[in-house]
Amino acid sequence: MSSSLSPTDSGSGDRPTKHASISTQFRRFSWAMGLAAVVVTSVLLYMQNGLQAGLAALQDDFMPRWQTAQQLQGAAHNVGAKASQLTLAFTLGELRSMRAEFNDQMLDLEASLQAVVGQTANAELAQNLVTAASDFRRVADELAEAVRHRVTSAAALTVQQMDQGRRRERDLARLMGDHSVKLASYSGTLAAEIDIAFAAYRRDLMRRLWLQGFFIGFAGVLMGILIWRQFYLLDHRLIHRIRALEAEMAKTDLDQNLLSKHPEADEIDAMRNELARLLSRLTDQNAELERLATTDGLTGLANRRSLFDHLEQEVYRAQRYGTALSVVMFDIDHFKRINDSWGHAAGDWVLRKIAREIHQLLRRTDRAGRYGGEEFVVLLPETDLPEALLLAHRLNQRISDTVITPEHGMPISVTISVGVAALAPHENGEALIYRADQALYRAKQEGRNRVETAITPADFGRQKEK
Repeated sequence: MSSSLSPTDSGSGDRPTKHASISTQFRRFSWAMGLAAVVVTSVLLYMQNGLQAGLAALQDDFMPRWQTAQQLQGAAHNVGAKASQLTLAFTLGELRSMRAEFNDQMLDLEASLQAVVGQTANAELAQNLVTAASDFRRVADELAEAVRHRVTSAAALTVQQMDQGRRRERDLARLMGDHSVKLASYSGTLAAEIDIAFAAYRRDLMRRLWLQGFFIGFAGVLMGILIWRQFYLLDHRLIHRIRALEAEMAKTDLDQNLLSKHPEADEIDAMRNELARLLSRLTDQNAELERLATTDGLTGLANRRSLFDHLEQEVYRAQRYGTALSVVMFDIDHFKRINDSWGHAAGDWVLRKIAREIHQLLRRTDRAGRYGGEEFVVLLPETDLPEALLLAHRLNQRISDTVITPEHGMPISVTISVGVAALAPHENGEALIYRADQALYRAKQEGRNRVETAITPADFGRQKEK
């Protein structure tokens, strides 16, 4: 029986790999997707904060330093040009005015220099800038003092002293120009270093931005794979297998196929096998109901309803294909006397014994049934009247020779009266049974324990007219 199968009957060699349950896999994927989302979000926030910090540093640090270096370089050129104009002063008022403008520009240069020196990491360059600015101011002060001496003492100086003063002013102006060029050169070097650092920092920001874009793409691919895997699990482990189960449910022997081929690996297999067991029980119950509905409970032969259903099928087949069909109907003689003398239990024993004797005489294609009470009918497909009569005589003789001994009872001898009829053209099953029953009735009228042949439908019609 299919209901006796179990998931372990298929053998350990055919047992599939044990998978995690579908609910467990769904929980794992949900956790994986949640964890991936948290990690991706955290990394993106970290990278975004890094980019924002880099942009802030670029705006708040590098740009002011670069602008200050540019201003320092420009201020160095301007203050050098302004200092060289001191030699053009001819009055004390002009000298004071030029000196005031020079001091203002020098203060701006020193302020820019102080800001740059505090920001640069090149200590040597910072020291050179400070030294160059100090030397520049010292020479500028000496030049201003020489010009002041010339202007205030012009009336008392000789021509030779005036020429010496002029030469000294030119030497100081030339020296101040050298210091100005040196200061501008150091400022340019500082600006170039800041440019290099700015370019490196900008490349680092671009690299971070590229990494962020790459990580976003990688995270998108990873999430896509997880989502695809989730849908694959849903389709392959659930929808696809449920559809396969639906297809198998449309087949015959469903319970055996399910249980023998699919040991339990997860919830779907458990549901499949439980369904198979349920279907197996339903199949067994339906088979039992079918047997009860079509079988006589006492003799095990076909009951009257099943017998007539089979008769209609055989009549249709015989008339369609032009084959023979015969019916043997018999009745146990004096059966009431057996019940009255030996009891109904003995009568039931006799009925069961006769049913077994019938089975031993019939072919596989023949069908025997209990017509009612002690009456039996045997359907003989593809059997003409002479062959049916031969079987009827053999059956009559076999029953007569059989001594039936009920349980805890005395031996009983029984006989039967038999009527035989063959299907006539255009005759239905009910008419065929009626003619066999009439032949049985004549056998009883003629003394019982005999076989009578039914008259043909034509003779039966003429007999009714008389």
